[in-house]
Order: sequence, then C-alpha cells, then structure tokens
Amino acid sequence: MKNISVLLADDDHRIRNAIHTILVQNFISIQIVAKTDSLENTIEALNTYKPDIAILDMHLINGTAIEVLKKTTHLSYKVIFMSAYQEYALDDIRFASIDFIYKPLDISDLLITVDNVITELVEEGYKKKMQTFFINTNYENEDKQIIFKTKSQILSVPISAIIYGESHYSLSYFALETGKQIEIKEPLRRYESMLQSYNFFRCHPLFIVNINHILAVDYSTKLLTLTNHLTIPFEKKRLGILTQNWHKNTKSEVRIKSYKSV
Repeated sequence: MKNISVLLADDDHRIRNAIHTILVQNFISIQIVAKTDSLENTIEALNTYKPDIAILDMHLINGTAIEVLKKTTHLSYKVIFMSAYQEYALDDIRFASIDFIYKPLDISDLLITVDNVITELVEEGYKKKMQTFFINTNYENEDKQIIFKTKSQILSVPISAIIYGESHYSLSYFALETGKQIEIKEPLRRYESMLQSYNFFRCHPLFIVNINHILAVDYSTKLLTLTNHLTIPFEKKRLGILTQNWHKNTKSEVRIKSYKSV
C-alpha cells in the first residue's frame, strides 16, 4: 500500500503528539505531514501538503474546523472531526456520514475510525457526503439531508422526504415521498437516534414514522395511514405519546378512528 499522508490539527500540542504516536505505531503506511493549531496554519498546511486525511479538532485558534473545510473545497482529502463538546453541528456531521471522534480520545475508537477512513479513500461517494454536510450547515436551509448507503450508490435524501423506516433483521427500508423504497445494510436503530429530533417516532418495534406524514390513526386496526396512502402498524401503548407529539409538531389534527365492540 502507498503511504497515506495525514494532517493533525488541534490547539493542544499534547493531543497532536499523542495522536501522532498512536497512528505511526499502528499504521505502517501512515505519514504525518503536518501538525497545526490554528485556522490559518491549518489552511496553509492543507494547501502545501495536500494530505489524504485531515484529523481536525472542531475548535482551533482563531476559527473552527468547519471554516477550514469551507476554505479548502478545492482540495480533495478525507476529514475526521474531533471534539470534547456536544457540537451544534454534530447532527450535520452524522447525517452526512462523516467520521467523528469524541475527546478524551479512546485509542480503539481512533484506530477503528482511521482504519475506516483509509478504506474509504477510494470511495466515489465521498464528494456527495461533503456536499450534504455543507448543505446542512447552511443556516438558511431548514430541510437537512441525510446520507444513505445502498448496495450500489450513496444517496443524499431530504429528511422531510422520508415517510417511514422499517426494520428487517440487520437491514433497514426507507419509504420516500417519491414512491421509492431504499434498502440499507444497517439496522434501523442507527437512524432512529439521529432522526428522533426531527419528528420521527418509534410507533412499533419494527417501524419509525415521520409524524408530519401521518394522515390518520385507526385505533381498531392499530394502523397509521400515511401521505403515500400506505398503512403501517402502531402499538396501542405508544398511541398517547404519538398523538401528543403529532399535535405538538403539526398545525392540523390527526384523524383518529375508533370503534366500539358490539
């Protein structure tokens, strides 16, 4: 394997040196080409060395890692973000399927993340990931997008266009407004945690639903009618929280059908 050039950017020299030592001890192909601490010298080093991978702390001297990305879009490198804080941009990073490491550093997490990024160096869809990230960090854009990896391609999908998600063993299926259904080779729970802050609710052990796409609730059959005119099941014990969240997040009312037993 050819040498893989890596840039380390962190305003704490102890962290830079620790990561340097860990990486060169565990990856014979990795070469650390630069270690930086500020917005300015990180941008300068990226332009000078053009590394394959940049490991960027979110908070640098005089700026942020996001500013670094926006000022080096002409370059081609994979990025790994780091932070000790619950970042305001964390959702945007996760939706774009970009790698993120929490501090204090866990050596195993660092090695696994770097190993994954090395594997992705030949991934053609990485550019789409970065485009999705920049769309999500544009504050004028209220409709965030999420990256889905299918068998054959990487898709960037508006979150509002997702009607529901379904779990099937280790796979997930997502139904979209377009009528298309996407198969993902990852469990639904991975996406549930990301989407729950965007009006998605676990209505059934096998389903999460976008509350904004519910048209009606049939209490007798325990089915939700959705905007694509399909129905999915819900659990009776979840109905109260479901309708409460629906009323809180939408302006109209759920039509609830109930039938008395004769």
